[in-house]
Amino acid sequence: MARQATVTESRTRGVLEIVTAILLGLVSVATAFGAYQAGQWGQEAADIAGASQQLRDRNLALFLETEIISADDNERLFDALALNAEAAFYPERTDALMAEREVVLAAASPALVDAWNIWEACGYCLDKIPLSSPLYEADVFAETQSYNLVSAEAFKSAQHLLQRSHTMTIVAVVFAIALLLLGVAGVSSRLRVSALTTGGGALAFLVGVAIVIFGVF
Repeated sequence: MARQATVTESRTRGVLEIVTAILLGLVSVATAFGAYQAGQWGQEAADIAGASQQLRDRNLALFLETEIISADDNERLFDALALNAEAAFYPERTDALMAEREVVLAAASPALVDAWNIWEACGYCLDKIPLSSPLYEADVFAETQSYNLVSAEAFKSAQHLLQRSHTMTIVAVVFAIALLLLGVAGVSSRLRVSALTTGGGALAFLVGVAIVIFGVF
């Protein structure tokens, strides 16, 4: 009876050693991959965050530039309108005043010149006032807004990758705990301790896999 128990224990230990060895191999590969992937995503997040910051800086510079352009265009628009009004009161000076108006508009932004020509062609209709027309706003502010939108999207992507990196780092720690438990199981001389630590290592491995499936992908 004792001999049979010894044989059974020996067989159980043999199976347990095989299972432990297989798990050790799987967990070792998973731990290395988790640490590598966490580093890769962390680097990608840093690169994208840097690009997002550059886009924000460019957006700020363009915003300040467009504010200056818009203020200058606003002043030139009212100067041109004042010359139009003066020409209406002094018809004999129309040619000289219109020439002066052309000089004023020539120094404005191309967007204002285009919007002014459209406004003048339609007889100064209220829905085509240059500074509030969609054409003018698109020409002046579209580039600034595009940098702002791309910067925001890049920042979101960086945050997402950073979160994945942090999650994968946690997974690598969980796998490292599984490695520790499986290592203890491999050197333990007591079958019960080996079985418990192997079970704990397997459980930790499954927890890590679950985190990867549901928390990363």
